[in-house]
Amino acid sequence: MHRSVAGLLCLAVLLVAASAGQSSTTALAPQLAPNLPPGDFVARVYYSQISDLAALAGYDIWEYNNLEEKFVLVALSEADYLLLEQEGWQLEVDWKATTDIKNHSLRPFLNGYKTVDEIYATLESLNAQFPTLSEWVTYGDGYCLTQGGCSILGGEFFAGYPLQALRISNEDVSGTSIVQGLEIVRGQKPVFVLLANIHAREITTAEIAMRFAEWMLTQYGQDADATWLVDWHELWIIPTANPEGHWLVELGSSPPYDGAPFYQRKNLNNDVDDDQQSDCSVWPPSAGWQYGVDLNRNHSFAWGPPGSSSEPCSQTFRGPHMASEPETAALQQLVRKLIPDQRGPALEDSAPLDTTGILLTLHSYSELILRPWGHTSQEAPNEPGLKAIGDKMATYSGYRSCQPGSCLYGANGATDDWAYGELGIPAFTFEIGREFMPPYEMIDAVQWPENKPAFIYAAKIARSPYQTVWGPDVTQAAVSSHVASDAIQISVVIDETDHGGQNIQDAVYSVDTPFWSDGALPLPTAAADGAYDSVTEDVVITIDPGSLSAGKHIVFIRGQDSAGNFGVTASVFIEVEATRLFHFPLVLRNK
Repeated sequence: MHRSVAGLLCLAVLLVAASAGQSSTTALAPQLAPNLPPGDFVARVYYSQISDLAALAGYDIWEYNNLEEKFVLVALSEADYLLLEQEGWQLEVDWKATTDIKNHSLRPFLNGYKTVDEIYATLESLNAQFPTLSEWVTYGDGYCLTQGGCSILGGEFFAGYPLQALRISNEDVSGTSIVQGLEIVRGQKPVFVLLANIHAREITTAEIAMRFAEWMLTQYGQDADATWLVDWHELWIIPTANPEGHWLVELGSSPPYDGAPFYQRKNLNNDVDDDQQSDCSVWPPSAGWQYGVDLNRNHSFAWGPPGSSSEPCSQTFRGPHMASEPETAALQQLVRKLIPDQRGPALEDSAPLDTTGILLTLHSYSELILRPWGHTSQEAPNEPGLKAIGDKMATYSGYRSCQPGSCLYGANGATDDWAYGELGIPAFTFEIGREFMPPYEMIDAVQWPENKPAFIYAAKIARSPYQTVWGPDVTQAAVSSHVASDAIQISVVIDETDHGGQNIQDAVYSVDTPFWSDGALPLPTAAADGAYDSVTEDVVITIDPGSLSAGKHIVFIRGQDSAGNFGVTASVFIEVEATRLFHFPLVLRNK
């Protein structure tokens, strides 16, 4: 039975009981019908322990948990509100969140946010500008496209969308994967995957993913870190993992509706049993319930209850079986093609320390960085490494780094649990910002700047994340010339503060050839105070320009701690012309 129907039946029973003069129900009746907003609204639901929230798995619990006051935000109907209150939950209407979902002046797609067509066109254009550095890849089809189109409950016919990703990697540097239509042959470069908008209404995440792609490509040759990442790594950007759901969000602001965007969370599959009958007849989609399958409860690892629902109208409907949806199946197949399976099948199996690859999935909202496991409060076998990576990324944005069961709520069948559980790679969910659809200017003013450094850090450690996270950072690198000796000097700071507090043991650099490449020649540096013996060290690199050809060169730098751990690689550009350095601006990294 759909839970809203159950709620109405419960309400009917209460009203009958009240009319029959049952004193306990009569006493409750005035409290059961407070001044609730008409239609859907958002309520604060208070709890004692986070584990209590498992009982709310069938409801639309927003990605927000106020740990201090112990409440979550849940989109409800009046019947749902009354039912939860009768079950003993303490609730109150959150008027701000309710105003947001009812605000018919909110027209994000007229105020800057891109539609799916515009997202795809933007990245196709970017790909055309950088044909040797990127590849626009179709990796599958959305549900409606697989069906030859969908008839929407409102009467519209929708043809559907392909599933597309932008691969960023310099094809002139050997080791890049080979893409031939839907066939992908894995390369030798380490892989970083950034996917966004698997929950359709979280439209800010698609915008942020696009900005990362734009930064990587437009800064190639301008920013040293962007340059070596594009040369030596593969970066896969999936701007919307649920494009058909995103289209339905857009529809709410379009004729004939002309209101606030629909709060569609799921895909558009309304016939999971293929019986030609709608599974859920709710229209239009509301913030509380709607048709479709929650793609972030549909993955083929830890699929099922308790952190999902079997009700087709529920926001957390997991589908009829694991990876039942074409969007989920295609996403999993893509990542499997790019990254090898490096973890055993048992829940307690650890991935090896030399595991390669990393995945970030972008959601909103809560200002959290979540790590596996999400389906259980048990720690993942690689918890020390996962926690260290999550904690490090959180230093850039100020977000909270945690397991979902300790700071949000449990969820089964989610992307990050699947990526770690099946492949062994570090996988994290970023809950970005404080609103699903903030004013567009917030993206460039706040959300992109606060998350960009974490994305770059994750991309840098993709070669060996469980190892590199334990080494020190290069937090500053400044290039200058030494007039007396005509030398190039690079001053850097090596810092182990965020990685265990070991003393710095050494720092090395190489010019043009990174440390992991054949022919790399790591060269020594000098501690400014004469000895490597502190957690933080000022380091001086002196380069004879006479040993280099005229032109721009990239200098790779990394530190090593007393436990032998090498940290993340930083880089700067230098330019040599007639043995003289042309000054490059100060470059800050990793802080």
